[in-house]
Amino acid sequence: MAAAVLVAAVCGLVAGAWWMTRSWRRPSEAMHGIPGTMGWPVVGETFAFIAAFSNPSGILSFMRDRQKRFGKVFKTYVLGRTTVFMTGREAAKILLSGKDGVVSLNLFYTGKQVLGPTSLLTTNGDEHRRLRRLIAHPLSVDALKKHFSFINALAIQTLSSWSSGRRILVLNEASSFTLKVIANMLVSLEPEGEEQEKFRANFKVISSSFASLPLKLPGTAFHEGLKARNRMYAMLDDVIARRRASADAGAGHDDFLQMLLMKHARGSGGEDDEEKLTDAQLKDNILTLLVAGHDTTTAGLTWLVKFLGENPDVLQKLREEHMGIKEELGGEEHLRWSDMNNMPYTNKVMNETLRRATILPWYSRKAAQDFTIDGYQVEKGTSVNLDVVSIHHDATVFADPEKFNPDRFDSTLKPYSFLGFGSGPRMCPGMSLAKLEICVFVHHLVCRYDWKPMEEDNSVQPTLVRMPKNKYPILATAL
Repeated sequence: MAAAVLVAAVCGLVAGAWWMTRSWRRPSEAMHGIPGTMGWPVVGETFAFIAAFSNPSGILSFMRDRQKRFGKVFKTYVLGRTTVFMTGREAAKILLSGKDGVVSLNLFYTGKQVLGPTSLLTTNGDEHRRLRRLIAHPLSVDALKKHFSFINALAIQTLSSWSSGRRILVLNEASSFTLKVIANMLVSLEPEGEEQEKFRANFKVISSSFASLPLKLPGTAFHEGLKARNRMYAMLDDVIARRRASADAGAGHDDFLQMLLMKHARGSGGEDDEEKLTDAQLKDNILTLLVAGHDTTTAGLTWLVKFLGENPDVLQKLREEHMGIKEELGGEEHLRWSDMNNMPYTNKVMNETLRRATILPWYSRKAAQDFTIDGYQVEKGTSVNLDVVSIHHDATVFADPEKFNPDRFDSTLKPYSFLGFGSGPRMCPGMSLAKLEICVFVHHLVCRYDWKPMEEDNSVQPTLVRMPKNKYPILATAL
């Protein structure tokens, strides 16, 4: 048995190395004339790229070093793929506007494999537009209104456990909160219990596999991510089967899954087929929405709390806004939907958090046709990445870019200079949900607690979505 496992591991390693070698050699010829370095054979600059994630500045140091050497457009080889990085508002317009089909989405190999071939994030063209329309419902304003009371109650419940003197890891609290919200909206998963724990454990492994090396070897992050994805899909298969087997199984569930299953039950053929997803599409896109509705919101909420703790003047101004709302509630703890329109400063703090942290430091695309940028010819089929972190730290747009200053958003920004939620047809589908969750959580937080960090550590986790490495431990004190 042990020998068989060893042979399988060696074969997997050889196959992975062969695949990476082929991908390392071929595309470089198509990028003749674009400056840059391919790094070491097979691995390229992957190790330097991943190591940069742990720095306080994230991949900004990696980008700036190469921009000084090669300019705003350069080529490299990272995470199993030869790619061209570019930055600036012109590059953002080309890569994000969707104009004339210049580019299509281009996830790294690991992301494509984990999310599946029918995910919103792995499809393009007409199929992408159809999927985006079909899965828009759980993230629409009408759906958010239905779940507003649940989000309120969960935020209050989460913060009620922050007893004075207890070490609190803000990242863990934010992760639990956001995952419970999106899982309830998608499949009515209860916020507590064994099923929630299994769901959360699998999702954690899946999330950690996105920026891993693309080798399906036992024990690697990529291999474990695929196994966790399969376990989660088995759970979803069970839920789908129960609801289809009995009309009562779906009773009382006003969630994304039930809405789509009801559409499936209307019959087949004709225009109805345009409103349907296969079970494979259903599972791929439930996972996609979980990713879209969890990782980035978790990171955003954690960074926001961290920046507030480091900027007491901003915290005080934010608290005044929310104390005013609390006073209008007249003792009622739950927010009203109308209160979401009375948080202008909160929205500026949110935008500044997304600029300063740049949670998604780059957007990955593939050239769907030849195009020119900064005098360089980018050929069709080339992998291209937009360096967002450099755009957000451009001193010509954001004066003193390292300073946390929400009031900079009082001024109208030039197009494509702020990309907190992306832009164009690929703009984050969970944007409205993310804003709602953060606003609700922050309201109950600042009206209830002061907090201090337990350690000074600005390093970042080596993951695709930027998060504080120490998970931002704090001591909270009731007001």
